[in-house]
Amino acid sequence: MGIKLITFDLDGTLLDSDHQLHAKTIEAVDAVRKKGIKTLVATGRMYISAKPHIDKLEMTDPVITYNGALVMNPVQNKEIYHSPIPFSVADKISKKVEKSSYYLQAFLDDTLYVSEKNEYTKKYEHIAGVVAQTVGSLNSFMDKGPTKMLIIEEDEDIQKEIVEFLSSNFSNEIEISGSYPSFIEITKKGISKAEPLKKLADQYNIKREEIMVFGDGLNDLTMVEWAGRGIAMENAHPKLRESADDIAQSHIELGVAKYLKQYFDLALDFS
Repeated sequence: MGIKLITFDLDGTLLDSDHQLHAKTIEAVDAVRKKGIKTLVATGRMYISAKPHIDKLEMTDPVITYNGALVMNPVQNKEIYHSPIPFSVADKISKKVEKSSYYLQAFLDDTLYVSEKNEYTKKYEHIAGVVAQTVGSLNSFMDKGPTKMLIIEEDEDIQKEIVEFLSSNFSNEIEISGSYPSFIEITKKGISKAEPLKKLADQYNIKREEIMVFGDGLNDLTMVEWAGRGIAMENAHPKLRESADDIAQSHIELGVAKYLKQYFDLALDFS
């Protein structure tokens, strides 16, 4: 059965080590689109952070952002679907996080908010190409449910402690995933990249067997498992590689572009 839709993660997948799009990657995506195949992005990023890459790729199909919590029309910059974390849940989580002095980011109205800036903030700003807004206590600042919350912690033992707390207290209300080893990403229960992808496939009358997906992080797991052909990058999380139908070369080796060239017999020159 032929592929009719391809979904790409951004960081660690479509983007290089500098979080940029290589000309050959843009060329490869354009080449498959000219074959009549729909192409779209599914990312954990904010919409405002993903949009510059969407524009370079000249994609017009809906963009799945915040791990599936927000879907946008990139042509009209209009919201198609939005499912934020309930305010009551976000309020409880932010209180606990602030009490424990963990580093927390909150995303409301496609804007990044932090209590104060530190090295984690600067790193995220560099990756995402956005500027965080400093508001003091996030718990005091938030007056509605955020699209996503992100805790950044590099110590693995503390990470486990945080995940255990979240899982023990909010397992029926939130999803926990990660696009980077140090990221603990929180969204509303039932949110994943796969859910809006399923809805879009239904709208396009495309079967799951006709969908190819590329990803590298645990936040890509649901859609890689669901798609007819799930491709993990060589640099992907071990669990994702185990679940994938095939492996592409690393993102720093233009793995997506090279995989597309081989699979669809594209006239691309990598010499």
